[in-house]
Amino acid sequence: MAEPEQVIVVEDDAELRELLDEVLSRAGYGVASFEMAEAASAALRRGQAADLVITDRVLPGMSGDKLLVELRTERPELNVIVITAFASVESAITLVRAGAFDYLVKPFSNAQLLEVVARALGESEHRRVLASLARSELQQVVPGFIGQAPVLTNLTQVVVRAARSRHPVMIVGETGTGKELIARGIHAMSGRSPFVAVNCGALPENLLESELFGHERGAFTGAMESRSGLLAGAHGGTVFLDEIGELPLALQPKLLRALEGGEVRAVGASKSRILDFRLISATNRDLEEDVRGVRFRDDLYWRINVLQIVVPSLRARSEDIPLLAEHFLQEAASEQSDHPRRFTADALAALSEYPWPGNVRELRNAVHQASVLATGRELGFDDLPARIRDVGRPAAIASQASLGRVPLRELERRYILEVLKEVDGNKSQAAELLGISRRTIHRKLEEYASDDENDGQLL
Repeated sequence: MAEPEQVIVVEDDAELRELLDEVLSRAGYGVASFEMAEAASAALRRGQAADLVITDRVLPGMSGDKLLVELRTERPELNVIVITAFASVESAITLVRAGAFDYLVKPFSNAQLLEVVARALGESEHRRVLASLARSELQQVVPGFIGQAPVLTNLTQVVVRAARSRHPVMIVGETGTGKELIARGIHAMSGRSPFVAVNCGALPENLLESELFGHERGAFTGAMESRSGLLAGAHGGTVFLDEIGELPLALQPKLLRALEGGEVRAVGASKSRILDFRLISATNRDLEEDVRGVRFRDDLYWRINVLQIVVPSLRARSEDIPLLAEHFLQEAASEQSDHPRRFTADALAALSEYPWPGNVRELRNAVHQASVLATGRELGFDDLPARIRDVGRPAAIASQASLGRVPLRELERRYILEVLKEVDGNKSQAAELLGISRRTIHRKLEEYASDDENDGQLL
């Protein structure tokens, strides 16, 4: 039998404290009550079980506001509900900005109490998952890389082995999968310094040589002073060459020479410099195909590809999408207090259904964009970008219908009506999106109208 969720109550009014204890206990929660915030804080430090904290704002000694600030720092996975004697717009904003999940204004009903407690505990569950991820081995090795999918099982070990080696590492994966996070994780464990990142695809070809290898004064038009170059800036540390497949063929022999002998010659210089740097490169291209097509030198390819790390796409670890989405939503909420703090079930279902060609980077962008435009405390299906709604509509409708308890005919009905609503009742366009004929739509609508004469009014 599962343990009941544990609620800590901090209330100096004995009568109200006993009432809260009674109502919450009858609802099936475990309750630990404290008269003062200092006692509750000490109990939590000693290991007191807690899934939620309810505290009065005005207390003897440490105030509820101060307890809230302390908990946001030390126990960010715990939601906090604040009880206040009065509420104004200003006080509400202050509480939310300080990190309160919600507040209750005295007097409040038992129903109001239980409703906000249920919502807070629901969000706390997501926070606990994220907190466990933050303590996971992968997150410790590669800060910021969130995931629990089985396909990531060996990634931690490979990254650790790469960090212990001095050999070049090549990280392969689609755009937005987190290749630079992996590179920074390897560098952080290597003990080397500094870390210099270069995007080979972002610099014009005529500037790339100078940026990488440096130049002497007067080496070319506009070279008013000498520059040492980025490779020299990485001496003693790590250079990360992102999109290395974009490196021009003419520069590839020069990079190969720098890797094999540590010799780097600036543009216009008569002598080379000996540098010590560790190379980590990344690509979203098939470099073996580029080698066969004579777009990338085979000797350089084998030199940089001593250790290879493959970062899976988000599609390959779709079970991590809800975790990542929740993480990015909390990230957005922390930036601006009035952003939504949780997803509706149909929104999460739609996010899980979308293929994410831009991977984790696209997911983060979509969640932040939706959170800015959303109204209210929840981010729903309609708040998502149109491209995600179009793909995720079937999953969202199935989520709303609690698949398994609703007849297939009803799911079909809701789906067709939802598509028609999206296209403003255009049956030809809906038929194209659904992959059925216009005649079939007419027939289905007649069936639905006979089942429920009100359905037609939705169109």
